[in-house]
Amino acid sequence: MQREDGSFWIAERHGKEISAYHVWQGSSQDCGPHAISVALNFSRGEALFQAPELAHQMNIPRLRPRLPFLIIRRIPNWATFPWGMTDVLRENRLDAHWRFGVSEDYLRGELNEDRLLLPIFGEPMRRHAWSHVAVLVGWDDQACWFVDSSSESPLRSRPRTEFLTLWQNMGRLVVEAS
Repeated sequence: MQREDGSFWIAERHGKEISAYHVWQGSSQDCGPHAISVALNFSRGEALFQAPELAHQMNIPRLRPRLPFLIIRRIPNWATFPWGMTDVLRENRLDAHWRFGVSEDYLRGELNEDRLLLPIFGEPMRRHAWSHVAVLVGWDDQACWFVDSSSESPLRSRPRTEFLTLWQNMGRLVVEAS
């Protein structure tokens, strides 16, 4: 929703803010399962999904009765694929998609509609390449706010220009759900 100051923030659901479902990932490489657990728990209004259990489930490829018959959702104990996150969200009855080349205006518009957004950002061309996913919860001209499992704090901000650069590095990729 858009606030009076012009910023965009995801609205409360079930009487709780999304940051209430934050869980720190510690030293694990499980940002994908952590972001998914935040999205699912926020959607349901209670902490039904635990990130370590989701990570374990996602390590195992899933067979489906239609094409593609086999979904590899993540490289075990390491990288989570956007189609893997989408698969888990859909499996739990959310309307979910992943997209490349999304615009900044699109993200703001989807936040205004209270859709759950999980942008993937990072630096894939560095010697020590990295990528990360977190739940985007707020946006204004100066900063973007996330429920970010890599931080012990429930809310973490990044300067807007820094986020846009890191997101551009990953092809402006986002997983979205409602």
